[in-house]
Amino acid sequence: MAAPTQALRRTRLAVAAGFFLQGLVFAAIVTQVPTLKDKIGLGDGDVTVLLVVVAVVSGVGSVFAGMVAERRTSAVALRTALMTIALGALLVGLAPNKPLLTAAFVLYGLGVGGVDASMNMQGVRVQAAYRRSIMANFHGVWSVAGIAGALYASGVTKLDIPLGVSLAFIAALTLAITLPASRFFVAAREVEVGLSREGLDVSWRPILLFGLVILVFYAADTGILTWSSVYLHDALDATKSVAPLAFAAYETGAIVSRFGGDLLVRRRGDVFVVRLGTALGIAGLVGVVAAPAPPLAIASFFVVGLGLAILAPLSFAAIAGAVGPAAVDVAIARLNIANYLGAILGGALIGVAASAHYLRWAFVIPLVMLPAVLVVAKAFSVADVTEPPTQ
Repeated sequence: MAAPTQALRRTRLAVAAGFFLQGLVFAAIVTQVPTLKDKIGLGDGDVTVLLVVVAVVSGVGSVFAGMVAERRTSAVALRTALMTIALGALLVGLAPNKPLLTAAFVLYGLGVGGVDASMNMQGVRVQAAYRRSIMANFHGVWSVAGIAGALYASGVTKLDIPLGVSLAFIAALTLAITLPASRFFVAAREVEVGLSREGLDVSWRPILLFGLVILVFYAADTGILTWSSVYLHDALDATKSVAPLAFAAYETGAIVSRFGGDLLVRRRGDVFVVRLGTALGIAGLVGVVAAPAPPLAIASFFVVGLGLAILAPLSFAAIAGAVGPAAVDVAIARLNIANYLGAILGGALIGVAASAHYLRWAFVIPLVMLPAVLVVAKAFSVADVTEPPTQ
């Protein structure tokens, strides 16, 4: 097996930087929501509305990224979207009132949707060049960046650094990395004319098929990230210092899954890994629902993360194999909308159950959704890739 060229390694590193920046900016903003509430005077209802607005607008941003990639390249889409989230983060930090904060979040949401779509467009193209599974690794970088962003937010809060200053630094860092990295994004086009102008049909069947998996994953992911700590504290009587360990256990499992998943895919194939990940997710959620005490629940959340986190990157890789290189950018932009539908669905359903004081049963919702992934797992065979030939 020939080693990747230096240029290809630079491209992989540049695309990984895009994943890192998205995770970093996202975590730096959402983990400072309490600070935003105090600064602007927001209530819990205002925060919920803002989060829903971001999710809805992100779907628009995803579609827009597909249009930019179609008419230009996904490299242009990713560079533009990264610069948009940088500006959005800056404006969120500087907003002095609720209307301007809402406008800032709308801009940020457009950028988030664009980055989500275009970074996966770039990722599948780099994977195609490597001719082996590396998508899970890209998503692992996102998870690590999320932890880094949360630690950064914790640090600046402890140091009493103003929100505007802390997010201005994040915005500047995003631009400082984006501009040089974007020179190495995959800029080649598969077709000379955009899909819409040529009339090339992009099949909706694989988009709906893998979109179902994306929706189920993000419904479970949103519910766990939002309610796992509350579940430990309110339902299992964990202390306030122990309750966050559920979140940490889930994210740790996700990181292990994503950095180890590519190797398992290369050895056993996508279908096996999807089935194994789903089975682990189901087993973990059974443990969460049945847990009599915090230790078992924390261990179960780790198993859930270990199993489910691999589903999103393998779904994006699968859509690339299903539709072919000419249609991949548009297909990913459409597939990515399921991300936000899942987040809204999971947040709404699990949130309603949790608010009604049925916290234990709230996690039955993603549990009963997961078997649908097993039903469609065979379709992931289209994503199997081969090792590059010796040169």
